[in-house]
Amino acid sequence: MSINSIKRLSVFSTIFAFATILHGVVLATPAPNSATTPVLKTQISPVSHQKTKLTNQQRLQIQVARQQRDKDIEALLNPSQDAKFKAALQSRQRVRTVLTSLDLNQDQQKQVQSILQTYSLQVKKILSSQASPTTSNSVGITSPTSQPTTK
Repeated sequence: MSINSIKRLSVFSTIFAFATILHGVVLATPAPNSATTPVLKTQISPVSHQKTKLTNQQRLQIQVARQQRDKDIEALLNPSQDAKFKAALQSRQRVRTVLTSLDLNQDQQKQVQSILQTYSLQVKKILSSQASPTTSNSVGITSPTSQPTTK
């Protein structure tokens, strides 16, 4: 009789220990917090910001487009703005952050916005050229022709 009670006590204590540990593990997982949820949503970026493997040619094309963007912006700026812009680029600050600190007039803002849109379209075009080859049929299976086969 004492062996049965020892077995029962052992089984119940094991179950209790597992339940306690499991409960602790469940509580240890981070739950979404309403205060952090909007921040997380803004950090989730569109497809253009996802990590992609670029070819050397694509890297070069993006670098050329970026250099052209910077030259076009520098052409719009007065000498003091230009000095600030170049210094910020040397310190690897983000272009949009730098541009907000330059006190651009209305005309400059419109022209800079147009330059940035052009640059964005160029980068998207370069990145989309990467996606095209991966969608091609690499297995060698041809699609059916539009002509019906006759028997």
